Amino acid sequence: MTTVLRIPEGEAHVLRVFSVGEKPEAPLADEAVLQALGAEVIITAEVELFDVSDLQDLPLSDYLAEGHGIARDQLDPMRAQLDGLRGRVVLVPSRAFEGRAQEMRPQAPLRMIGRFSEDVAPVSFVPLPAGGAQGVISLRPDRRPQRQRAARWLALGFFAVLALVLAMVISLVVLP
Repeated sequence: MTTVLRIPEGEAHVLRVFSVGEKPEAPLADEAVLQALGAEVIITAEVELFDVSDLQDLPLSDYLAEGHGIARDQLDPMRAQLDGLRGRVVLVPSRAFEGRAQEMRPQAPLRMIGRFSEDVAPVSFVPLPAGGAQGVISLRPDRRPQRQRAARWLALGFFAVLALVLAMVISLVVLP
């Protein structure tokens, strides 16, 4: 029986971790591993597929905490299992689905290890300090004519320099 993972529309800040059950002497192609995720639509550039040994001395649980913002209290119950993984793993963040609702049917050689929520600070809308956000800003009535006057002088200067350069070029061509 195939496991069905339902991805709700607009899902955000969720990370799914899979282990890749393959023999080190006969690794699967990356495309085959990504195909085994069984996703209807997935942005493969958002999916991480790597060998746990690439992390060197960094345990996978610490990588998930530091690199993906997974709260330690979510990782603690699974720390031994995560840090005991060998070989390749696949990390699938919510953004890989572009907010689309879909069903994933992961198949062998993938084995789901866990689903984790990123630790995101709640958004709060605090009113701006009194006085700083009140009133209307308007231009002084004499500001606009000064800008127009300056623009006219700049345009006049540009055309004067252009005429001078043109006159010099013509004089060089006409005079021997």
